[in-house]
Amino acid sequence: MNEKLTASMEKYLVGIYRLTNEGKIVRTGELVKFFNVAPGTVTNTVRRLKKEGLVIHNPYKGTRLTDKGLKIALNAANKYEVLERFLTNVLRVEKVLAHQITFSIGYYVPDDVVAKIGKLLSKA
Repeated sequence: MNEKLTASMEKYLVGIYRLTNEGKIVRTGELVKFFNVAPGTVTNTVRRLKKEGLVIHNPYKGTRLTDKGLKIALNAANKYEVLERFLTNVLRVEKVLAHQITFSIGYYVPDDVVAKIGKLLSKA
């Protein structure tokens, strides 16, 4: 976990990653819909991500991850995927709810716990 990276910032990196393909640019409106937040919230978070060197943002064009942002997003996305699979496959939580829970708590779950969950899932 990056010390300057907040839960919200990590969540946005994962969102941008999920909404983009290799090098594709994601528009603010797509992030607004994905996170169900106000455009100003997206703008403020993207500014913080840009300041940390995690995204490249061009006003009125869109945002994409930098290599540094992609590395963090991939790690977090893998972690979120394991948590979602645990919630849906083991606990039988509905997929939409599992997604919401994962985006709420994923940042706070230590990597070693996620690794243990991943091992448990691979045995099932």
